[in-house]
Amino acid sequence: MLKLNNLHVNYGSFEALNGVSLEVNKGEIVVLLGSNGAGKTTTINTISGLLKPKKGSIIFNGQDITSMPAYKRARLGLVQVPEGRKLFPEMSVYENLLVGSYVKVARTKRKENLELCFEIFPKMYERRNQLTGSLSGGERQMCAVCRALMQCPVLLMLDEPSLGLAPIIVYSVFESIQRINKMGVTVLLVEQNVHESLRIADRGYVIETGQNVISGTASELRGNEELQRAYLGI
Repeated sequence: MLKLNNLHVNYGSFEALNGVSLEVNKGEIVVLLGSNGAGKTTTINTISGLLKPKKGSIIFNGQDITSMPAYKRARLGLVQVPEGRKLFPEMSVYENLLVGSYVKVARTKRKENLELCFEIFPKMYERRNQLTGSLSGGERQMCAVCRALMQCPVLLMLDEPSLGLAPIIVYSVFESIQRINKMGVTVLLVEQNVHESLRIADRGYVIETGQNVISGTASELRGNEELQRAYLGI
């Protein structure tokens, strides 16, 4: 479904990505691991079209989208849940979800997708008329995921969904990601929570200083001694 070929991305003279390559197959959960500043967010922002690569290509469902603007990528079903949620705090949960259903294909399925969101996250139904700025961290994350689901994603990219959440909420969020995947949505997950992400993922990649360093199935990565030393403290 998605293939990155030798991506190079710069912020001015600083090279944030130096040849990142990865593949995501239809129906998979693929996790992108790495420490702060490794280039994880830069990678998915480039996939979304928010950043332009200096070199390399992005292929989505057989189509080269390297030069395609972000809004056209969204219409193809390439949807991102950004780090920090990026909700509209002075709008209600319901209004934030309507924002997610702006593109034409999503407008036609608005009622169906709302019911789906409220089924997966019942708390969002309870909070539907509440301002998002008054929600807890876990509730804001649920709202951000629901807003993305309202857009009819084909590939859902989540950037650090567990960041700043209590352990019990983290588990719930990962369970929800797994459930969304089982409904047919392919997932690319950017995370620092190695334990939980490898628990639900099919495969994973580790990047450091903008480069691929390790890749493999989730079970291979869990047994990788280098990964254990670097990220699990073993």
